[in-house]
Amino acid sequence: MEKDKLDELDEAAKVVSVGQHEADQAVERLDELKQISSNMSADLDLQEKINANQQQRINDTQSKIKEAQSLLNMIDLDNLNVKTSEIEEIENLRVEVKPSEPESPEIKLPHLDYVDATGNWEDLLSESEAYAAKFNLSLDNPYFACLSDAEINKMSALLSDKYELSKLKKEDYVFASIVGIIGGLVDAFLVGAITDGNNKYASEQGILGQKVDGTVDKLVTKYAEFASRNEPYSKKINSKNDAIRWLENHFKVSYDASNNSNIINDSIAGMNPSNHHLFSLSHDIGPLGLFISILDQLDGKSTFISDGMLKRVYTASKEADQVKDLQLGPQKVIKAVENWFGHTCSDVAGTSKSVGRGAGLPMPFYSVTQQFKFGNFNVNGKDKDFAGVAEWLYKQGLDFRAFVAQSMPVLIMETLIRLYWVYKNHFYYGKEWKECIPIANKLDLQTLLLVSTSTFAAVDITDAIVRNGNIDVRILLRINFANAYDLGVRSVQVMKGRFQRAQKLKKINQENEANWNEIYKNI
Repeated sequence: MEKDKLDELDEAAKVVSVGQHEADQAVERLDELKQISSNMSADLDLQEKINANQQQRINDTQSKIKEAQSLLNMIDLDNLNVKTSEIEEIENLRVEVKPSEPESPEIKLPHLDYVDATGNWEDLLSESEAYAAKFNLSLDNPYFACLSDAEINKMSALLSDKYELSKLKKEDYVFASIVGIIGGLVDAFLVGAITDGNNKYASEQGILGQKVDGTVDKLVTKYAEFASRNEPYSKKINSKNDAIRWLENHFKVSYDASNNSNIINDSIAGMNPSNHHLFSLSHDIGPLGLFISILDQLDGKSTFISDGMLKRVYTASKEADQVKDLQLGPQKVIKAVENWFGHTCSDVAGTSKSVGRGAGLPMPFYSVTQQFKFGNFNVNGKDKDFAGVAEWLYKQGLDFRAFVAQSMPVLIMETLIRLYWVYKNHFYYGKEWKECIPIANKLDLQTLLLVSTSTFAAVDITDAIVRNGNIDVRILLRINFANAYDLGVRSVQVMKGRFQRAQKLKKINQENEANWNEIYKNI
């Protein structure tokens, strides 16, 4: 049966792989010979030292014998009663002593097998297969077997980068899990429960939550002192409430309607002083709030979410004309931004009349939850939809300050994982620093972050259930929403990354198949 080109390539690869094994064996034998030569050289040096010491002792002995002989020559032995045997013993001391010659040890090395190259291809192939059988060489994948260890390592690195193969090992997953446990414990014992300062969970607020509240209070006070520094008749600011009151009076905005009595010819369903920050999109502390606030101040309207629908209304507020009356467009925008920032500072720590922590501003984009009018959840005996549960959480104390406190263990966790990533890639894999930047567009890093944040969530949920005693909506007061957000982001990243890698591998395989067909055709 005639062989095809692929069979011929396989046979050639088998011969090359056997040749690679012969070369490896020859290198090992060369190393053995070098070691033997080194040992023999050391033995010869030692023998030379021993011989030198022996020669010195012989020289000393011969010198003493000569001295004794001189003394004997001076003595008249005929007049002494000395036995002949004793004289012969003395004479024998003059025999020359020579140092011993070192023995050369016989070195035996095992026979070095090799394939006897012939001019016949079939004989060469047959001997190569016999050689492989003798040394238990697998020729199932001769192309891989014909590579050296260095070549295999280099190829593995290239293939890992090209095919984006995961380099994660068991210890990497263990480390990520431990970091997640640390984050969960920090949240459980240092962040604690969400509270408005008046509910029964006030005593369960952790030290980090208390520190964040205190820091925000100080920042609001410092900003009010800074903003009022040039007002000669301004009342001195002695407390957080003084600071909030001053900011409320000096940064008034048109969208700060706290109930429907301030809305002209319209209404916002369910709005009251305790939730108007949540219903008003301009009170968002992020970029959404800044954009909507500028828009509201430029046209004198207010933007709310009412019954899950976006609604823009006019308010009975003379402050609505502060920005509209300015002549130049840039001045209007600058004034609107200034008003938004100052008014945000007045609300972020509660109101001047708040008891306890007060209802601050919702976390960025949290107001969007009021559009989700679905579901049915029991909250203290009342049925609420998803938006209602989000409103209840906000009233219980889930505001921007609580979110900052919850973000701290998440930041600790993320920092540890990213530092580990940098260390592993630079010091273990030997990559350049620029290749070790821990940005989350690398699938292995995304996977480690997902493992850690999932472990964090498991610890967090377990703690919430145990402390609450029941599985109901109240466990949400102990859930870390910053980590829940991070978990969602990492999950999407990993799924997206795996999908993109699958698409990339599919494309590479198609290219490889096309290249192989081209090579096969030209053989």
